[in-house]
Amino acid sequence: MFKKSAGIVGLVVVGALFLSGCSKNRETAKREFVRSGDGYVAQKKYSEAIIQYRNAVQQDPKFGEARLKLADSYLQVGDFGNAYRESIRAADLLPGDANAQLKAGEMLLSVRKFEDAMVKADKALAAAPNLIEAQILRANAYAGLNKLDDAVAEMEDAISKAPDRSQTYARLGALQMVRGDRELAEKAFKKAVDTDPQSIPARLALANFYLVAGFKADAEAQLKGALKVAPRNLLANRVMAYFYYGTGRAAESEPFLKVVADVTPDASGRLALADYYVSRQRKDEARQLLEVIAKSEDGLAATASLRLASLTGDPNLSLELVEGVLRKQPKNADALMAKAQILTAKGSRNEAPSAARAAIAAQPQSAQARFTLGRVLALQHENDAAITAFNEAIQLNPRLAAAEVELAKLHLLAGRLKEAEQFATSALSKVPGLAEAQLLLARISLRKGEPEKAEPRLKALIAAFPDSPGIQSQIGMLELQKRNRAGARAAFGRALAQDPTYGEALGGVIQMDLQDKRPDAAKARLEEALRLKPRDEEVLRLAARTYVNLRDVAGAERVLRQAIDLDPNGIEGYAMLGRLYASERRLPEATAQFQTLAERRPKSVSAHTLVAMLLEMQNKTAEARAKYEQVMQLDSHAAVAANNLAMIYLGTGGNPEVALQLAQTAKSQLPDNPDVNDTLGWAYYKKGMFSRAIVPLKESVAKNPGNPGYLAHLGLAYAKNGQLDEAREPLKRALANGQNFPDAKEASDTFASISKRSS
Repeated sequence: MFKKSAGIVGLVVVGALFLSGCSKNRETAKREFVRSGDGYVAQKKYSEAIIQYRNAVQQDPKFGEARLKLADSYLQVGDFGNAYRESIRAADLLPGDANAQLKAGEMLLSVRKFEDAMVKADKALAAAPNLIEAQILRANAYAGLNKLDDAVAEMEDAISKAPDRSQTYARLGALQMVRGDRELAEKAFKKAVDTDPQSIPARLALANFYLVAGFKADAEAQLKGALKVAPRNLLANRVMAYFYYGTGRAAESEPFLKVVADVTPDASGRLALADYYVSRQRKDEARQLLEVIAKSEDGLAATASLRLASLTGDPNLSLELVEGVLRKQPKNADALMAKAQILTAKGSRNEAPSAARAAIAAQPQSAQARFTLGRVLALQHENDAAITAFNEAIQLNPRLAAAEVELAKLHLLAGRLKEAEQFATSALSKVPGLAEAQLLLARISLRKGEPEKAEPRLKALIAAFPDSPGIQSQIGMLELQKRNRAGARAAFGRALAQDPTYGEALGGVIQMDLQDKRPDAAKARLEEALRLKPRDEEVLRLAARTYVNLRDVAGAERVLRQAIDLDPNGIEGYAMLGRLYASERRLPEATAQFQTLAERRPKSVSAHTLVAMLLEMQNKTAEARAKYEQVMQLDSHAAVAANNLAMIYLGTGGNPEVALQLAQTAKSQLPDNPDVNDTLGWAYYKKGMFSRAIVPLKESVAKNPGNPGYLAHLGLAYAKNGQLDEAREPLKRALANGQNFPDAKEASDTFASISKRSS
């Protein structure tokens, strides 16, 4: 027993000695890591310092000194989140260290935790009663709590203890500004400069005061004084550049931006200079700067590449630059947004939304990513989906006036004038004087037949932007409502002088030409616009309508075929061309012609789709079905073919499951189209999913409330779902003008049954 006990005692002693040795080793190691980190800080290698300080903390998690230095290093690399956390931990571990309490208090102040900041200030003062910085922290915390009198009293007490500190006077001036006492604020700012004439922050604070007060000459004098003290001071040069730019003297800002570019340690200064060159239409100089940054190892190289992509003027080259960024940074949200915009410009309609959604996935809280998705969808005429995206952007950033402007446009397009006016007004409240919002409100007034409301807005806008074709076009519309045809023609002419293809002005003047019996003038204008923009969808649609009015069937056919080639999923183009052929009674001839074209271009989705539609219009359903099936083999996302093939299956006893899949494909590409929503609803109906059928069918009726087929399908869905009262009205409206529509018999029988039950 004795030997066993002795053995145990021996093991305990050895273990204690071993642990003692580990403890000493850890103590030595943590100090060595801190010394190494300090060395890196001295060399401004903050990333390396962070690694060493973290190693020290791993050795001793309660090592407050290391955590305090780690917080400082995180701040140097811009990692505020980690800096904040480490500052708070350091203060907790070093309750008697005034510096630690002060730094934690400043971090708490920056995240608006004013009461907690006050506690840290009090702890700092308990450790160092004469610490002026702690009193300043208390004053700022009081200000955050809206106790401005206490804040001023605290700051004045700090000044009485250290009357030679310029910074304290400057902060007192800022507090007086918040209180609204400009006279005392100016006095404090001037005292800050008088106390230390060499202080750049003091002079900049006084300059800012003068700028806010509207005294531009005084502000400029103080900025010049700061630069005289320190000609290459980064902040002073930056503020001077922004001062000149913001006061309409942009050309004078260049020398100061060059200094900023020269003295900024990273590439941000050169990026600012490049942006200046772009704003001044000096794109070659901007490219030279950006190309150097893009090829460097600087952290802003990707940003420079994206800026370059916006300057190329060549969508293919722009896409190549963006893809280069994404190869290195696949989740770069800015690059994904740029890709979405470029793909839209290239006409890659299926790919662009995917890129925008990838940007959202990469940065879920980015309002700009959702705004980009909205813009992409709006350009593809997927208006309901675009509205959803813009609303989500506003939820993330309620100050995003640009999204409200886009929502106003979409609601105006849909004829929802009340909603359009609300969004435009809200955007204007966020950005007073916003020209786009003002113009939208003028458009809305004109649509409402209220030219007297539109006129003052348009006069103010044209005074500010005399060369804007959009504003001139609306002045043309205004003059038409005032029955001043000469004034309208003059305004449209001024718009077209700036942009010969501007849709509203071109449409307005062509309409006037046709009304004035000047068909040759209308045709000449149109052909010039087509020469300038042969691939512009708006111009092509305007051309088609004009050629129909001019009874130029060949011209209308030509431009509609071009429009369909540009947008194979655009139902409007197909529908216009189909109506044209039907009006000319040329369906067999047109079918043969397009069949030849399809044979020459065997992979052309648009050519095969048009053949199928022409066959369907001639009641050659089996042939149309085969052709649509061929299209779906060429492109499984072909929306028009998917929609029409689904409806054929539903009408001829085809597989309802396959029909539903096709309808869902069409819906994913054309979510706002009433034909597509009708097909999807009818597919659900045929599957016995009546409650699900009602939602898309209601969307169809909302878009086109006079279509008897849509009304009949909605009424039948309501009836099958047991909602007989809701079914009666749409069925009655569908049957009001006879029974010349598909499924009319089923609608008639159902309506009769409902009426019989209620009688």
